[in-house]
Amino acid sequence: MLKIFGIRHHGPGSASSLRRALEEWQPDCLLVELPADVEGIVQHVGLSDDEVLQPPVAMLIYNPKNLKQASYLPFAAFSPEWVALSFASQKGIPVQCMDLPFGQHLSWQERQMEAPKLALHSDENDEETDPELRQDPLGYIARLAGYQDRERWWDATFESVQHAPEVFDAILEMMTALREKLGEERTETLLREAFMRKSIRQAVKKGYERIAVVCGAWHAPALADFGNFKVGADNAVLKGLKKVKTTATWIPWSYERLSFESGYGAGVVSPAWYELLFEKRPEAATRWMVKVARMLRKEDMGTSSAHIIEAIRLAEALAAMRGLPLPGIDELREAAISTICEGDEEKMLLVERELLRGASVGKVPPHLKLPTVALLQDIEKEVKSCRLSKYWESPGESWLGATAANPTGGIDLRSESGKRKSVLLHRLSLLDIHWGRRVELSRHHSAGGFLEHWKLHWQPDFIIQIIEAATWGNTLEEACIHYLNRKVFEQESLPQLTALLQQVLDADLPSVLPPLLRKLDNLTALSTDVFELMEALPPLVSVARYGNTRGTDVSAVEAVIRHLVPRILIGLPAAVAQLDEDASHNAFKLLMGVHHALDLLQNAGFSQDWLVTLEKIALAKHTSELLCGACTRILFDKRHFDEEKTEKLMHYALSPATPPMRAAAWLEGFLQGSAQLLLHQQELWKLLDGWVADLNEEYFPQVLPVLRRTFSRYSDAERQRLLKLAMHGPVLAEGVKSEELLPDLEQDALGLVRLILGEE
Repeated sequence: MLKIFGIRHHGPGSASSLRRALEEWQPDCLLVELPADVEGIVQHVGLSDDEVLQPPVAMLIYNPKNLKQASYLPFAAFSPEWVALSFASQKGIPVQCMDLPFGQHLSWQERQMEAPKLALHSDENDEETDPELRQDPLGYIARLAGYQDRERWWDATFESVQHAPEVFDAILEMMTALREKLGEERTETLLREAFMRKSIRQAVKKGYERIAVVCGAWHAPALADFGNFKVGADNAVLKGLKKVKTTATWIPWSYERLSFESGYGAGVVSPAWYELLFEKRPEAATRWMVKVARMLRKEDMGTSSAHIIEAIRLAEALAAMRGLPLPGIDELREAAISTICEGDEEKMLLVERELLRGASVGKVPPHLKLPTVALLQDIEKEVKSCRLSKYWESPGESWLGATAANPTGGIDLRSESGKRKSVLLHRLSLLDIHWGRRVELSRHHSAGGFLEHWKLHWQPDFIIQIIEAATWGNTLEEACIHYLNRKVFEQESLPQLTALLQQVLDADLPSVLPPLLRKLDNLTALSTDVFELMEALPPLVSVARYGNTRGTDVSAVEAVIRHLVPRILIGLPAAVAQLDEDASHNAFKLLMGVHHALDLLQNAGFSQDWLVTLEKIALAKHTSELLCGACTRILFDKRHFDEEKTEKLMHYALSPATPPMRAAAWLEGFLQGSAQLLLHQQELWKLLDGWVADLNEEYFPQVLPVLRRTFSRYSDAERQRLLKLAMHGPVLAEGVKSEELLPDLEQDALGLVRLILGEE
């Protein structure tokens, strides 16, 4: 006798109903919709020893010869498949994984089969099939039932209600009618169902009398009716699929990965809510609201017991009005916003992500994990040695070294332990294992500082990335060296190579420096792109000035800089001629980067040559106004241009003969940096003030966005001082209250100035 249990993957209602149905029916064999090549590890579910699998966990199955061919099969405590496997373990009944093996699925993908869709049991013409039904069968049923969303309909109908075991007969009947109406199916689905029927026949042949089949609800009709499908037809569908050898193991998983937004969702919008529904269904709404209140209190937002009680009542009332047996996520959210959050949706948004997703991470006992590759052993050894074990396989994001007094933590590179932590995280990042993300909190913590801040966020799929990286070496240092040597050999982009240099220094891999610097020197000599050279310079200067935080010799980097700078100085004036607006803005960013780099380098010869180059650009006729203005400002700040010459150039740039937009572009370049120039140079301010006053109604709206963008870069204090300067002029600007001198007739003019400064 065969009984089909059509379930929804990760459905708490399906899991509860399945548990009761299996207890009532007492099967002597269990078939589960899982790839046949994971059958060797399913016996670990439900073990009674001290170290058991603790969901959420996932089966990892992959091709050892091609690690990119991998798949994760996640399970939570509320997953029906997990419930079925646990039941089989407790009762001691055999389990058979009946789905198409992952290895054969890989073979099918490689063949890129494009077979036409085949009929299941329908003689109806495709033209008679409702297009809406063909596109989304379950969505079609949901809309017939008055729901706009298929997931909400399924939740309300099957997951939020405690059904009797007979619900599976109703699901089978509904899916049979749907598939007969649809009359067609995807080739991949037909392949899988052919293999599932083959597995059922094998179980029947072994003499089992009460076979329970747990599968996705959509597959139920094709399996319940397995006797009406010819064995030869199923074998023909499967013929020619090669068997690719795969490896399967258990790995920890997390609710974050299981959630819908993470990409491994299978429709799980809120794992935390599903867990409550499965384990504490009668108290689910109450526990949920208590959790909302606690999380808001952590954000220093007070909530009372009365708020919680009213929120629960409102959620239940909303559910009753909508014909739901229990409040769902929407009802709970609306009720919480109206009562606990007092109508302020922003409060709910602060906690909603964590509230819906939860922070659970599963555990896999060491003896059940994948046979450990040497690289993973070395990484785990380093993690333990650096005293970072508490962050490994931990849920959510954590600041490294955080304390109550210092919530962002930090590691001090002057200490040996701090260096080791930093090197470990940088080396993992080089191999694209992004356990840690470095965060710059202020200028004090920029390059050259001795304090680093890291956010650590462990992900379950690091295991496959580590296995893949193991092809480069058996230790973390060895793998990084081999990987970087290959990357240096293949890299032909000068900016990317210079960025790699800083990573090499941070990861403390001095053996990689010689080949990297040789390649860098060669690319510098061969490059004819001045902008590429300009992009490469700032990282190199940063390394030269601050690369010795870990005591690294940077003399070779300084030699590369000595080759690089003269080529920039010679080629820049010609490179910036005749640029359009977008290219000018890009060149402006690069020019400012080079300027700051040379300031940092403190090489007197280069600095003087740089000013001569900027003078050529500032006075050139065919250079964009943005760059001319920027160069003029730098030359004035460096006292290469005196006040008289600067005023002359500004007067020329803002003359009536210059189109307003071009004049505005010159101003944007000239006014970059701080506002001190305008605050202390009265003649320059008068020129700017007169130019703005002379703009007519046609040009002012065109120029305004450029002016606002320019002034928005100044601090609030600087903009306030400029506002006073506009109100009272240079003499009265300091220390005068605007209310004392501002006549009523000047209010309109003041509003215009505020508009330009971005104050309105």
